[in-house]
Amino acid sequence: MAPRREMQADRADATAPVSGGQDMADVNFDEFTRARQSGQRPGQRQAAPARGRSMTNLVGAIASVALLGGAVFWGYQIAERKVNGIPVLKAEAGPMRVAPDNPGGEVTEHQGLSVNDVAAIGIATPLPDEIVLAPRPAELAVEDLPGLAPDPPAALVPPQVDTPPAQPLTVGRAAADPAQGAIAPAAPVATVTAQAIAMAEELAQGAAPLSDLGIEGALSEAMADAPVVPGGLGKSLVPQRRPAAIAARAPQVPVISQPAAQLAPEALPTGARVVQFGVFDSAEAADARWNALSSNYGELMVGKLRVIQTAESGGRTFYRLRAAGFADEADARRFCSALSAEGTECIPVEIR
Repeated sequence: MAPRREMQADRADATAPVSGGQDMADVNFDEFTRARQSGQRPGQRQAAPARGRSMTNLVGAIASVALLGGAVFWGYQIAERKVNGIPVLKAEAGPMRVAPDNPGGEVTEHQGLSVNDVAAIGIATPLPDEIVLAPRPAELAVEDLPGLAPDPPAALVPPQVDTPPAQPLTVGRAAADPAQGAIAPAAPVATVTAQAIAMAEELAQGAAPLSDLGIEGALSEAMADAPVVPGGLGKSLVPQRRPAAIAARAPQVPVISQPAAQLAPEALPTGARVVQFGVFDSAEAADARWNALSSNYGELMVGKLRVIQTAESGGRTFYRLRAAGFADEADARRFCSALSAEGTECIPVEIR
């Protein structure tokens, strides 16, 4: 029924006289058409624009209230901070890092040392009651070391026997000049000469003597085979004459060093200067080394006293071979320099 009533109302409006004496030609019929399509009466205003403006005003009011509330809250916090003070960050109670019960992984070497405790807790751990030195590192045997072979032990060295020097043969002189230290080989020369003559006569028995023609033929054959030198030789090659006699050299008498006196280490005063030749595993080895040095450097070892000092380190006993008898440090250094020039090392030491 409602649509019908609306249609009747529209018709009544359409048939209603136009006020103001307007003509029908001045009436805008498009307005009625748009109103009918939109479901509104002609002349009724639309409420949609007014409704949108109210929503915009509502949103702006809410935003203004929110901003005002935020400003009030911010001002309250500033006032409270000034009253209570600036907040301070405090460390948490307990350790910052805790090692796990079972960390896993591989065990690192060189742990549990005193130096690690210094870095961990600030002080070193107390020293143990007993300290034992590490064993001495393995060294190469003497025969495996580079260089010359060492001197053999004194027990293997054969004793030196004085042998007379060989007498040289002399031709044309019965005796050499006494000033040159030669010995006249009278008897040996006669014996050797007689033996040579007898051997020559034995070889010449039954041989035909050489004739002059044979000698000339041999010379002509030798000259024919000789190479021809262009231009000839300016000077003939004549061999030098051998000396009529060879002077015998004076025999070199080996220097036999006397056994050096041995001095006890306790007898050396404090501050005395000695020279150390090395460290040995036994006293016999040190004694053999001293004998070798005495035989090789007899002149340098004259007046030196042998000192074999026993020492112990790390449960191992060794023997130091030293030489005493030096006036001061300079004397000991000169002695070591002379031995170093010959290839033997030594160290000057002060007794303390």
